[in-house]
Amino acid sequence: MTLETLLCNTKVTNYIIDKKQKEEIKVFQNSRDDMLRSVATYYTAGVMGKRKYQAVRLASTMKSSAKKRGGKTAITFMSKCPIPKLLTYNSLIKEVNKIDIGTIYSIKDRFAPYLEDENTSGCFRDLREFLPRLASFYLKVQNSRKDALKWFTETEGTFLIAFGGDGCPFGKNGTACSFLLSFLNTGKRVASSSDNFLIFGANCEESSLVVKKYVLAVCKQMADLEGKVFNINDLHVTFKFQELPNDMKMLAMLGGELSNAATYFSSFANGSRNDYTDLQATFGTNPSCKSRPWSFQCRVKVAESVEKFKNPLQEKPGSAKAKRSKVTDFIARQKSRQEFIPLVGKLIDKAHVEPLHLKNNAWEYFFKALLKEAIGKSDILPTHKTFSDVPEDSCFANVVTALQYEVKTTCLATKVKKWFDETLEKQGYLQYRFTGKESRLFCHNFMRLIKVLSREGDSKKQRQTVLTLVYIGIRLRDCCSIFNRFEVQETDLSKLKSLAEEYYRANAMFLPSAVNPTVWTIGHVLPVHAEQVYSIYKQGLLTVTMEGREAKHIAMQRLNVNTTYQQRWQEILRHEFIMLK
Repeated sequence: MTLETLLCNTKVTNYIIDKKQKEEIKVFQNSRDDMLRSVATYYTAGVMGKRKYQAVRLASTMKSSAKKRGGKTAITFMSKCPIPKLLTYNSLIKEVNKIDIGTIYSIKDRFAPYLEDENTSGCFRDLREFLPRLASFYLKVQNSRKDALKWFTETEGTFLIAFGGDGCPFGKNGTACSFLLSFLNTGKRVASSSDNFLIFGANCEESSLVVKKYVLAVCKQMADLEGKVFNINDLHVTFKFQELPNDMKMLAMLGGELSNAATYFSSFANGSRNDYTDLQATFGTNPSCKSRPWSFQCRVKVAESVEKFKNPLQEKPGSAKAKRSKVTDFIARQKSRQEFIPLVGKLIDKAHVEPLHLKNNAWEYFFKALLKEAIGKSDILPTHKTFSDVPEDSCFANVVTALQYEVKTTCLATKVKKWFDETLEKQGYLQYRFTGKESRLFCHNFMRLIKVLSREGDSKKQRQTVLTLVYIGIRLRDCCSIFNRFEVQETDLSKLKSLAEEYYRANAMFLPSAVNPTVWTIGHVLPVHAEQVYSIYKQGLLTVTMEGREAKHIAMQRLNVNTTYQQRWQEILRHEFIMLK
């Protein structure tokens, strides 16, 4: 009867339960689970930073006090049980710093003689340590994923790796370069930022000497890895470096080539600027093809002859600019663009055209041709000093309005207005790099611009130009639809070949001034590389996209906000590693 009386007494029952609950809460707040909860909170959708984490910690466990103005009191449940608190910020950081993220090397320690600026800082990982660890991670989690690893035609345990670098968007005055790698075995996830891993980061230019020295060092690591077999999770694991997804600027640097402004402009073929509008020229490995891929032996031979040409030239009098001009002329006479032996060695032969930048550049040039036609039809007067002075019913004004409100590319419309206000009198060219967002919107809505470009009073030539832009836009849109796919069929590749050829021919015949390396590459190189990628992986050209890498750069930019300048890259690598676990 005494026990029954006590249990029926609400105060006694609540006291017993509250006491037990408070003891369990205290145990929880000192447990690993609370530490993991705190770390997960800190890394929710990026890195919170100190102030935001402290604010979240306070808001999740405390409320305003009714007894004391401006005071706080704990949020309780049941009767007086407080909600378990997250770790304090200082305790959290101690736990974060305890996490084993592998060895991080400083470029100041390894590449000090090659630093062109004493303020240059950065760090990198050794692939010989990092890749086995990364492979172990994927092998452990693949059983819990619906999309298991793909082994293609290789034996199980053979990881195919894509390696590439690019500049990081760390603000207007923040110069930075990074290198990332990914496993092609992850399938569609190669286009995800979560499956592209940072292995090098430094606040320097892409073409700086320290970057070149790092590439040479990492190639030695690649050579060491490709000759070894690792026993990971009872599986024989090997690594093959298979792809080089890079934009054309970085690819030229990795290949030891001149820039795309050279007479021989392509990293993939020996086509020259004289071939821009040659409708009879073809590309392939067949001897009958006018344009053929560069061979590694040819690259080395030309690089050696260039080096021999440079040595006596350095001793002769003359300006550096004049000497440089002589070097580039010599390279052009060799019918090449090769200046140095490729930094990545024979891996350069495995490079394929990258679909994201190709798509962006193609739509950028399409828009410039459309903009040029719109301005030419608008009778711009010398009194029209700014965009606000342009008549609202003019073709140019209508195109910009449609660009902003119908195509929904607000940033581009703003840039066009600013460009008109500042540079039109100087006949400057619009400088605007299309992103994937603008390209996607143009794929869906470019005809809205064509609609306002076309006028009833157009001359025969103006109507022809409008129809040409329609034809080119449709072919470009359909090409983008195919070469930006992950899953394709052989019939899609045949269709892509026809569309790419029609796109190129229309540009060459009706807009010859608009033909450039991008247009030429789509017409000649794109279909061949799409077939090569399909023959190797039975997948589309999206296999070698940089979308995941561009997304990773955006994520890194957010991480950079919550780092100290002196330890930027060490902290970014730590944050990235923890977020991907």
